[in-house]
Amino acid sequence: MGVVRYVNMSFIAMGIIAYVILGELMGWVLRMAGSASNPELLGERFRLANVIGFALALGLVLFLKKKYNKLAMEIGNELSRVTWPSWTETKKLTVVVIIVTIILAIILGIFDYAWSQLSSLVYDFGGN
Repeated sequence: MGVVRYVNMSFIAMGIIAYVILGELMGWVLRMAGSASNPELLGERFRLANVIGFALALGLVLFLKKKYNKLAMEIGNELSRVTWPSWTETKKLTVVVIIVTIILAIILGIFDYAWSQLSSLVYDFGGN
């Protein structure tokens, strides 16, 4: 039952994101057509573009849910079987990644400095 809830919540979140994007896109399209074609319906913040964006987002989510619900459920079931690291392990491994990144940055910085010195020697020698 938990996987179904998370899958449905992901479709709802996708719908909200699609509504925001499509509402703005429709507002832009209607502004290009003329400001009178995007009238206020429920105040300044809710216009015709928002209704069109909502309808498109709802249609998109229903289409995707019908087409990909089984796949999303399979992915959710697989993710529920994953053994996730504990918070302590995550903190330790994050510190390891940061330290390794700093060491590699220093090594690459040394190589870059050595290469630039070698290049300037070659170019200076070739110029004389």
